[in-house]
Amino acid sequence: MPRKLFRKYLPSHQSIRENRYLRFCGAALQHHNLWHLHRRSVAGGVAIGLFCGLVPGPLQMLSAALCAIVFRVNLPVAAIVT
Repeated sequence: MPRKLFRKYLPSHQSIRENRYLRFCGAALQHHNLWHLHRRSVAGGVAIGLFCGLVPGPLQMLSAALCAIVFRVNLPVAAIVT
């Protein structure tokens, strides 16, 4: 049930690829683990979100997004958990 609920709100690969503001990232945002709800990807996103939540100041979500891209874990989960 929760998996279907999250999938309804997650963007598709096509919408990410066609977004004009995200084109500068190129292939970095095209990895499948960044958007799919797999066990390891979501667990890594939660871990990165909790870790980056300890960063002081307004850089928490930015650092969570960058770490999620580098470690190839679920990006929306990392940002939400932060």
